[in-house]
Amino acid sequence: MVQLNDYHQPIGPSLPHWQARPRPTRCVLHGKYCRLEAVNPEQHGESLYEAYSSANDGRDWTYLSVGPFTSRGQFDQHLHTISQADNAVHYAVVEQATGRALGTLSLMRIDPQNGCIEVGFVAWSPALKQTRMATEAHYLLMAYAIDGLGYRRYEWKCDTHNAPSQAAARRLGFRYEGIFRQAIVYKGRSRDTAWFSITDTEWPALKANFQAWLAPENFDEQGRQKHRLGQQETIIPAGSGARRLKQMLTLQTELNHLIDPNWRVAKQDYYRAIWLECAELANYLDWKWWQHRERNLPQLQLELIDILHFGLCDVLRANDLLREQEAATALDQLEQAPANASDSATLMTALEHFALRVLQTRQFDFSSFVQLARLSGLTLDTLYHSYAGKNALNRLRQLRGYQHGHYHKQWGDQQDNEHLARLQSQLPAEQDNYPELILHALQDSYNSFFSGGTQAQNSASLPPPLSLR
Repeated sequence: MVQLNDYHQPIGPSLPHWQARPRPTRCVLHGKYCRLEAVNPEQHGESLYEAYSSANDGRDWTYLSVGPFTSRGQFDQHLHTISQADNAVHYAVVEQATGRALGTLSLMRIDPQNGCIEVGFVAWSPALKQTRMATEAHYLLMAYAIDGLGYRRYEWKCDTHNAPSQAAARRLGFRYEGIFRQAIVYKGRSRDTAWFSITDTEWPALKANFQAWLAPENFDEQGRQKHRLGQQETIIPAGSGARRLKQMLTLQTELNHLIDPNWRVAKQDYYRAIWLECAELANYLDWKWWQHRERNLPQLQLELIDILHFGLCDVLRANDLLREQEAATALDQLEQAPANASDSATLMTALEHFALRVLQTRQFDFSSFVQLARLSGLTLDTLYHSYAGKNALNRLRQLRGYQHGHYHKQWGDQQDNEHLARLQSQLPAEQDNYPELILHALQDSYNSFFSGGTQAQNSASLPPPLSLR
């Protein structure tokens, strides 16, 4: 939750007991399929050189600052250099069954004072790529850095042109943070660096995913995985936030199917729609010095619901249990939120922070959205009921021919949004079937205004919810 200082400025969480973390050591980390040992040229040199030499060409070294090596002497000198490094600890990935070293990776850019550390210099041989050992090696190093040493930020950086590395980072659970332009010069060329990270708050859920994936029962008799990493059955917290999230995701799925049955594979830029809605929301704050305008809090809250609509689409398409867990946890913060809004300056700061996160990551950030909703005076229940109402109206629009221009937005002397507000004030919001009550009430009201040819053309009966089909 965002904290405010004495000047009502948002500040980061307090860390009264924080202490600098110890540096990693040249220890051995044991797993089921592999172990990590500090690189030792005499112990690991022969098997590493043999493993790397099995590659057909030198493309695996393109995005590293060293290699490929044309002789054993060059390679031995490289191993000697990394084994003696004082600013990093390089580990060999050793197969438990055979004792062969098949690749290396390191803990580097070590910042004990701030609790930040990077995994890097990942050099896998063909025998290590896409194996259980490769995934377990990353898991062992993460667990050592976060659980064992107490680091709170675990980083991954790579050349922006290195698509396999970026894909690996995302598979392992790292979050994309942005690009540092012209960050490095190596091998005579410039490098833009893509940044990814995992934080200690994200680690428990990721750790459970790793352990479930690495379990022997996740593989068949031929050694093929049954579930991809992160797609095991993981329990989502069962609090109010999780319950409301599940309800909203179900409603959003039904609406998406009405708009486009193939929405999951459509390449919609949801983050751009969110950015645009943020600009519209800002228009309802009283910040313009060249035009006097009172703050319009009800309209501002409606814009937040529109933002949530696109955010839920982004979460659904990602199909990422970790993101859903984080969203549920964030929504829990709204359960006891005060139903009063902060001043406009605080709201604008929170809005800019949220929009910046969306543009940097190109995905919906539930945590900063919840803080914005809280500062806007929304509680968990008001957020859900507002969303359910707007979702019902959007479903009615689709069912009544909105995409083909048949829908009437003006009902008598009022717009459909105004009719929605009236109906919401009359219906029992606490009932579990509240979204369907609103939808049927909207249908009845719409039918009372429009009949005859137009209505006959657009009076398709309401389909049952997806959960009942």
